[in-house]
Amino acid sequence: MNDVLKELEPLQRLIVAYAKSTDRARYALLFALDARFAEIVRSTSEILIGQMRLTWWRDILTKPVAERPIGEPLVEYINLLETGGEDLKPLLALLDGWEVMLDDFPWDDRQFQTYASARGPGFFDFGLAGAKPLTKGQAEQARAWALWDFARHCSDANMRSSAFDRCSEIVKAQKRVDFDRSGRPLSILCRLMVRDVRTGQLAADLYTPASAARIIWHGIAGR
Repeated sequence: MNDVLKELEPLQRLIVAYAKSTDRARYALLFALDARFAEIVRSTSEILIGQMRLTWWRDILTKPVAERPIGEPLVEYINLLETGGEDLKPLLALLDGWEVMLDDFPWDDRQFQTYASARGPGFFDFGLAGAKPLTKGQAEQARAWALWDFARHCSDANMRSSAFDRCSEIVKAQKRVDFDRSGRPLSILCRLMVRDVRTGQLAADLYTPASAARIIWHGIAGR
């Protein structure tokens, strides 16, 4: 797991540290694979090339372990977790969401909806190991998180504003949504998202001493 953790940002490593010990490997893979998909989209100038690169990962997630290529540490980590009993199906939904990101801007309502409804629930469902379906509230939080994360990393001002407005609308329409101990990393992400919604702006830096302190407290106490 150490090699995969090295690929994560400091904030992500901190969040993974507050997962249950039995869940940390799964969350490490989730953050690392999500980041790999993001890098493909970010570095793609031709849609067809981006689609081909994402299709390669779709093949990885659907092929039997024995048919996957060797030499890629993240693929080897996927093999390890799947052999240990992890279900990779939610990662295909995550990938579906990232494929929408290859669409040209600006987006219409359908594209925002398709993206958020695939990436968010796919991310959250894999984090919770797909033990049971997401509740309606959890699925809505997942959609809001996907829009918030999109806004945080989008360079297009109009798209960023539109995504954050849609995220805020979902968050403000909901009561607080709780996760069990296995979902502690997800609840940390949701806390960071809700803080931005309450202030009405995207924090310039999520990994500050103050935010780290809040994450540590929530990670320990769940409050």
